[in-house]
Amino acid sequence: MRACDQFRVLGGNACNSAQMLALLGNDVELISSFAQDETAGWLLQQLEDLGIVTTNCRQLHGFKTPESTIWLNSENGSRTIVHYRDLPELELQQLKQIRLDAYDWLHVEGRNIDTLKLFLESLDTRPRISLEIEKDRPGIEQLLPFVNLVIVSSAYLHSRHISAHQCLQHFQQINPALSVVCTLGERGLLAMDAVGHRIQKSAVPVQRVVDTIAAGDCFIAALIHQMLQQPDFLAALDFAATIVAKKIQFRGIRLSD
Repeated sequence: MRACDQFRVLGGNACNSAQMLALLGNDVELISSFAQDETAGWLLQQLEDLGIVTTNCRQLHGFKTPESTIWLNSENGSRTIVHYRDLPELELQQLKQIRLDAYDWLHVEGRNIDTLKLFLESLDTRPRISLEIEKDRPGIEQLLPFVNLVIVSSAYLHSRHISAHQCLQHFQQINPALSVVCTLGERGLLAMDAVGHRIQKSAVPVQRVVDTIAAGDCFIAALIHQMLQQPDFLAALDFAATIVAKKIQFRGIRLSD
């Protein structure tokens, strides 16, 4: 098959969310591992150009920068992703060096579960904390008592063989004060606020889908952005859904040409 174009972009869940948060006008810091290679240098320069702080990131010798090859369908915006990764996650000692009193919000990906649990348990200063559950990683539910908001992917629901309604009920039993959002792609979302009210929303219709890459990451960023402005959960869900509908009509993390 012959492609009609080729381009290189900054990516990865955390980088995608950071880009959208910065685009929406927030002061953003990314805390992550990087390799020591040419690609890592390019990534760090891209983040700097966007005004995203990387002071607490670490660069590791002897590893390669994780990269993805993505085939983007020009007809419907769907994608096929082939990913390579051998870079270690952040260690507990590095996480404990972060001064959390400098932040209004902390968003974490559900990856290195044991380390994250120890880190969250150790917190004296606790900003608002959100957690992304993209995949069914062993022990990830251990993190739920320590966060305020969790965003769950449809891939997680499919892997667990549960519905969004069952997920909300289960997570509420673990942490009754938790706000939960189950993102369901074209089917919209099902959510539950911190007092147990359930909210169901359809996806915002768009005329043409160009690029669905990072749609979920942008939803998370827009949700956090709006919840930082005001505590209205329903309004935040509406805003995030609108932002995603705009984003998927353009290539990359953009809301206009």
